[in-house]
Amino acid sequence: MTKIFRQWLGIAGLTIVTACPAQAGQGTAWLSEFFSQVKVFKAEFSQLVVDESHREVQRSSGVVYLARPKQFRWDYKKPYEQLIVGDGEKIWIYEPDLEQVTVKHQDEAVGDTPAQMLASDVAVEQNFIVNELGIREGEAWVELTPKHEETTFLLIRLAFREGMLSKMELRDSLGNSTKLVFTQAQSNPVLASDIFAFNPPKDVDVFGP
Repeated sequence: MTKIFRQWLGIAGLTIVTACPAQAGQGTAWLSEFFSQVKVFKAEFSQLVVDESHREVQRSSGVVYLARPKQFRWDYKKPYEQLIVGDGEKIWIYEPDLEQVTVKHQDEAVGDTPAQMLASDVAVEQNFIVNELGIREGEAWVELTPKHEETTFLLIRLAFREGMLSKMELRDSLGNSTKLVFTQAQSNPVLASDIFAFNPPKDVDVFGP
């Protein structure tokens, strides 16, 4: 399993957010609206991972597509190409440089993780304790703490700007941190019908069921 895949599906951490208490409830309202009204999401993203000593582990960027329920596509462009596709049943991880594809059953590979949470049609409150953090620099923040101890991360923080998901920060049990910034975000865009389909290219090694 690749480093990016491990980091995104089950890890990561968090820079400290100091939010003011003004407009209490705005973050929770936008969180609810995002999961109830936004069935399809597309955005460019940048991702930064740091370890427990705040040393940079990796920077990456690309485009993300989500469609509820349970479909997602993380198309990493830099520093090297990698494609992660969840089609609702399986996850495909394609690494062109290595000429290999890893495939996992989606429920087994993802479980109750940030990637699954963003693409889920289940109410967030069912699996997370939601805390309002207030407003910081025009963004409304909420903190999600997993109700189940078997998860690999300690908490997730989401930021919304004018109702649109703009940032995501995570912390794992090892002290690693991940910060994602979403730009050029689109709510309910029309996507190509095959965007969440993946067929391994010819002459690549395929590992998994």
